[in-house]
Amino acid sequence: MVKVFLHNHPQNVLQEELEQDLLLLPQWRLTEVLKYRQMIDRVLATKAYLLLCKGLRELYGITENPVFRYLAHGKPVLRDYPNIHFNLSHCHKGVLCVLSDRPVGCDIEEIPSCIDFDLCSYCFSEDENKIIHSDETPTIAFTKRWTQKEALLKLTGDGLNDNLKTVLSTEMSRNVEFSTVVQSEHGFIYTICQ
Repeated sequence: MVKVFLHNHPQNVLQEELEQDLLLLPQWRLTEVLKYRQMIDRVLATKAYLLLCKGLRELYGITENPVFRYLAHGKPVLRDYPNIHFNLSHCHKGVLCVLSDRPVGCDIEEIPSCIDFDLCSYCFSEDENKIIHSDETPTIAFTKRWTQKEALLKLTGDGLNDNLKTVLSTEMSRNVEFSTVVQSEHGFIYTICQ
């Protein structure tokens, strides 16, 4: 079971809405959110947590605020519900929360207006670069591949590392399911990896 919760266009959230949302956060999460200086970063962190609360309430009837504990590389897990797996991701165009009964990773990214070729050569293998550059919509091909890599690394808890070129050709990548969704109308793509 995988359930996706999305918030579109967080960049459109007004100060008044953010202030109301902040009142819903437990003190520990509010302290974390207020460390961000930019309003958009506060919105993203707040909306991600509130999506998680909504998902836990709808799927499991859990009404108390979730508390995190962190694995070795910083991946958050639910302290009081070890059998419920989740992952959060956000960009300026969308906030994503995924809940599952199995370990899960996700990533959401804004579709760029153009591709940074230096970044491509650093992050993608030669074969991946050929696929991206020959695609009819290279920015979408780039973003799909990027979200797959990041979702896999979030699933494993490794986070971004120096193995970006090869991460999708590892044994681990062959043993997981990827679901990539293009939401051009909202300007983002997301991938769930389980």
